Amino acid sequence: MAGYAELRARLENDLLEQIEPGRFRWVPVQTKIDRPSKPTLILKLASVIRHPGAQGVLMATFVLTLVCENQDPGQADEALDALLDELLEPLQKVPWVAFRGAEKVAFQTRYTAYDIQLEALTAIKKKEN
Repeated sequence: MAGYAELRARLENDLLEQIEPGRFRWVPVQTKIDRPSKPTLILKLASVIRHPGAQGVLMATFVLTLVCENQDPGQADEALDALLDELLEPLQKVPWVAFRGAEKVAFQTRYTAYDIQLEALTAIKKKEN
């Protein structure tokens, strides 16, 4: 099984293959960003827990933050809901990742966003001798 860096890279590659090139600004790590000029996706590894039903298997939870560039709350809400619908289809085409939900949040206190929870299975990485 892959380590977390490999898992993150695989998720990034598989997801970006499904999305129209240039449609979203891609930020591969959680960080502050300048004012977004278009919808932005930010990926972070949020947690890792032991899988309750399988010895040695881990569940990695990633949060994909979808940020709307519009600062007007009413317009941003409407646009963000449409963006979430647009993003859910390509997410379903990544079969090894489970979509667990999306929570509306404020990003950097100015932007409306969704934190989209994605789960993937991996194993404890063994040291190579």
